[in-house]
Amino acid sequence: MNSPSSKSGFRSKLMLWAGMLVVAGGGLVSAQTPLDSLVPDSFPFADGVLRPVVIKPHPFLLPLARVSVQGSYPLELSFTKTTHLVFPSKIKDFDAGSGSIVAMVPETILNVLRVKSDTRGFLGETNMTVFTEDGRLYSFLVRYNEHPEVFTVVMARNEAVDRQTTEELGIAPGAGRHAYVLPEGTFNQAHLISNARAAGNQRNFIRRLGGRTEDFSVRLKGLFLDSQQVMYLKLELKNRSYMPYHIDFIKLFVRDRNTVKRMALQQEEVPLLLSYPVEVTHLNGAQRLEKVLAIPFKTLSEGKVLEIEVYEKSGGRHVTFQLTNRTLLEVKPIF
Repeated sequence: MNSPSSKSGFRSKLMLWAGMLVVAGGGLVSAQTPLDSLVPDSFPFADGVLRPVVIKPHPFLLPLARVSVQGSYPLELSFTKTTHLVFPSKIKDFDAGSGSIVAMVPETILNVLRVKSDTRGFLGETNMTVFTEDGRLYSFLVRYNEHPEVFTVVMARNEAVDRQTTEELGIAPGAGRHAYVLPEGTFNQAHLISNARAAGNQRNFIRRLGGRTEDFSVRLKGLFLDSQQVMYLKLELKNRSYMPYHIDFIKLFVRDRNTVKRMALQQEEVPLLLSYPVEVTHLNGAQRLEKVLAIPFKTLSEGKVLEIEVYEKSGGRHVTFQLTNRTLLEVKPIF
């Protein structure tokens, strides 16, 4: 049981500590600052419970909005077992918060990360970050488990859950769709969406350029460029059948135009900054859809083409067509 004198001594020490605290709008707190301005009325004891000091936020600290916080994926690693993470694009960089994590990218499979623990039974939690060629950042929270339940994770198949969960939490998607980290620079999504919408409203000027398979076709209708050297490809997708078409993914590659038989195909994936409208990923039967793709603009070297691939989810209606440097140079400014 604390005596009144011990309570008084504790209260005096608290008043001394208060001289070093900073409160919103009030600068430094002096020894004459009323104790009630820092603590609840019931401080220091109420029902035998010690109450914490309540300090207002610093007036010059900017808040972190929930929408700016990117989620992280849980991951368990073992010393005796290897976990494989499969990404939708080539891995450009990797960082671990602890030396207990070791990782390797196979020489022939550049979108796969082999990862395991270098220490048997490390304690606590650490983190891991992976950067991919398409500009995405993947964050993981890592714990040790001698017998993990999951050994292979395909990140591309997690995007639907990403969208649903992050919308519920009010944070940025785990795959990094709201911030694009690229060698060419950082692109703001709001800026990309605004220009993609403007490109979609521009007049079509390209004809008879695209690809088709069975009753599904993709046609290029226009090319537009903004002040940040981002190119917007205006596409028209048509589903002439009554079977719905679900878009699995759209990818772009710079490839050799002519390759000798049995020669290894030289290709470079082009980062897709935005596919607009973002939320539309399927066409119903007998439906037409306009999509605008945003990519970093650059001209092609001799013998190269820009190849566009549109793949159907759980289906075989895949469309591929190529653009030459001559076509890319027809690009028009966005008004």
